[in-house]
Amino acid sequence: MNSHTTRSPARGTITAFLLVTSSICFAQHDPGVRGGPPGAGKPLDGLTPIELSVFREGLERSIQLEAVCDSCTDLTQGASVDPAKANVLTQTNSSGLGTRFNGDQCTVCHNQPALGGSGGFMIPNPQDPLASQRVPENPMFDLIPHRKGATNLVPAFITRFGPIREVRFARKPDGSADGGVHQLFTVVGRSDVFPPWQPGNCTTADLAQPDFESEYRRGNLRFRIPLQLYGLGILDGIQDREILERHRATTAIRAQLGIAGTPNRSGNDGTITRFGWKAQNKSITIFAGEAYNVEMGVTNDLFTQATDEVPACTADKSEPNDISRLEEDDSRNQAFANPLHEPPDWLMFAMFMRFLDAPKPVAFSAAAMRGQELFGTGPDHPGIGCAACHTPTMVTPAKSETPALQNLTVHAYSDLLTHHMGKHLADDITQGLATGDMFRSTPLWMRRRSKCGQRLCQRLSRDGV
Repeated sequence: MNSHTTRSPARGTITAFLLVTSSICFAQHDPGVRGGPPGAGKPLDGLTPIELSVFREGLERSIQLEAVCDSCTDLTQGASVDPAKANVLTQTNSSGLGTRFNGDQCTVCHNQPALGGSGGFMIPNPQDPLASQRVPENPMFDLIPHRKGATNLVPAFITRFGPIREVRFARKPDGSADGGVHQLFTVVGRSDVFPPWQPGNCTTADLAQPDFESEYRRGNLRFRIPLQLYGLGILDGIQDREILERHRATTAIRAQLGIAGTPNRSGNDGTITRFGWKAQNKSITIFAGEAYNVEMGVTNDLFTQATDEVPACTADKSEPNDISRLEEDDSRNQAFANPLHEPPDWLMFAMFMRFLDAPKPVAFSAAAMRGQELFGTGPDHPGIGCAACHTPTMVTPAKSETPALQNLTVHAYSDLLTHHMGKHLADDITQGLATGDMFRSTPLWMRRRSKCGQRLCQRLSRDGV
């Protein structure tokens, strides 16, 4: 039994009902990926012309391809790129890629089913003629680790048609808690580490990849996949009181199911954090700055030091690298005097996310409507209890500096809280108040709704149920 739950006769009755219902769900046919347009990747309705311009600029910044040294880009930094070509870029137009990284472009991890989504397959040799291009595959398998001549070894858990993965170590060599991201790749072998006029030789002796194979055999690796960015600006503004009031409204049904739900909180101001697998990040702004440094190694205003500062592999690079652009001319930055180009990349990533709309569902079929009732639509109609964690409805503040974000009825299907998921799902990593077996209820507004309430009745593992 999960030590964080208690049993009761009412809970036993509910559990029996769930087991019967789940047997019905297992018999249903999964219709597969929804056909037609993805229904995602668009800006919010009602943005002003200026806000739309900021959204488009943020999108272009998100698809930039990073070089290492500041003078090593193929194009002028900030040069415009057609978003339709985001997945086949070959020329770098930004710089600052860290000595260690997981990706060299934001959208390699956020491009499916449309830009701003989760990780998807990409053509590994976009520089070749169309007739010679290989089928799309996991960009971590060949494209990213070998770009610009890099000589990275690809860990065995990164497969050609498998998922994009971020890796954390549960423990340090001395047995103490780790929990941090260990980047997969290094810049060793890349042709853009040093500018032409500066000699240098960055080798594996200077910058070795972690021994992932040994850590894998030790059972020390913990994997996470990229989360989608759709609608994060909407969730960013939801007030704490809205989250807590919606949570209190499900007290009775959660008591029957033995479900708790706990907010993760900022160690600085005590408010509810809500982004990431463990709701460890307070805001999309912090999320953007952290990802730029942790996933791509680019230092910035929020994360000012590199994750690895090995001198032999660092040249012609200002630190922190990505800050507000104040050059006197355009030689190092395209159209620096354009107000859209002055903010740093990480801040424009956040603005792109702020104005990126939530996914739009298709019209419900009869089966989907039955699934919605089974899933639960709120405290008065809880269905089988899925809605106790995946809150169907919240409302954004009545007033916002962005009118398109104010007073929105949101169907994210998440309570934005963390839950004990039991030892079989635990990753043994603590982030903030979320301990080893605790995870945030992932928003389900991009998931297909089916007869089984988005198929969650097959996964009745919430708090030991």
